[in-house]
Amino acid sequence: MNLVRLALALAVAATFSACSFQNRNEREAERITRAVVDNNLKPVENDIAKGVAIPRVKVAEWSDELNSQGKLLSLKETKLDCSVGWHCFDVRFEKHHYIERMRFDENGKVTNWNFHMAPQPAQ
Repeated sequence: MNLVRLALALAVAATFSACSFQNRNEREAERITRAVVDNNLKPVENDIAKGVAIPRVKVAEWSDELNSQGKLLSLKETKLDCSVGWHCFDVRFEKHHYIERMRFDENGKVTNWNFHMAPQPAQ
């Protein structure tokens, strides 16, 4: 019985510690990515700067594309090939790898977010 409790406690601790390794930018990018996958930006609308209009049709197109990639596996910030003023992320889905880019205003609100499928490595 004590082994079961220990195993359960370790599993819970591992789950919480896995989440805590994301920095603020990674958490924000993941929230937006999940909102797009869910085809619903309502949960992140207060994170987006005033005046940034994202057409509903565009969100639906993005959602269709990302949903076709399978489950979101990971999202990590990267400096590789990232322009000044942008935050870039290496995003892994079950089927493909993506690059996301995000920019914030002076108030910490998202002013731009975009993604594209990363080039497949040459074989």
